[in-house]
Amino acid sequence: MIKSVPFLFFFLASFYGLSQRKMRAEELTLAGGKAFYSFLYKDTKGQSNLNYEYKGGYSYATRFSLKFRYHNVLRLELGAFQAGSRAINAGNINVWNLNYLSFGASYLYKILDKENRKDFSIYSGLNFNSSYLVKGQQNVNKLNYNLKETNALKDWNFHGGLIVGSKYIATQRINLSIEYRFDCSLGQIEDADATNGQITRNIGHIVTVGVGFNLR
Repeated sequence: MIKSVPFLFFFLASFYGLSQRKMRAEELTLAGGKAFYSFLYKDTKGQSNLNYEYKGGYSYATRFSLKFRYHNVLRLELGAFQAGSRAINAGNINVWNLNYLSFGASYLYKILDKENRKDFSIYSGLNFNSSYLVKGQQNVNKLNYNLKETNALKDWNFHGGLIVGSKYIATQRINLSIEYRFDCSLGQIEDADATNGQITRNIGHIVTVGVGFNLR
């Protein structure tokens, strides 16, 4: 829990700084979709000796957007997603399922938001999240290992990435959106005492669709 303090400090400092720029509530969005995750892995020699494959999972989020200035948006997010991977090693099929609860913030900039086309916009930005591991599981053929009970993985995972999305204003109060996100852990996800120098990080591609409710 102590390791989450720097992230929380950054989040609160950013929120305070942006709050001085006449922010106003813009929308509340409910989103869901597919997450495709794998592992970035290096052994003690800096080499990867497993061919990790992407594995499909879920991604759900509740997003609260605050607009400041004209094209700039600060978005706060509470969500849940499933990371993991799949690999075949020495004839054994390994499947990892990692379920996280996430808390984060994004800075978005509206690239296309024309005055004469207020019903459609395109945006991009950066996202930073702190995620808590709720459940971790590894299946080796028919054997099942609880990674949460064995403390093989850290409870907290800090990650960030890029966002690209578009939004269509369906009515005065409701909008529809589709969003792509590239996501990558900023540090080691395994317990440092158990790795002997190897490094493992989550890497993922997430596509979600959302329904937004205008708060203005």
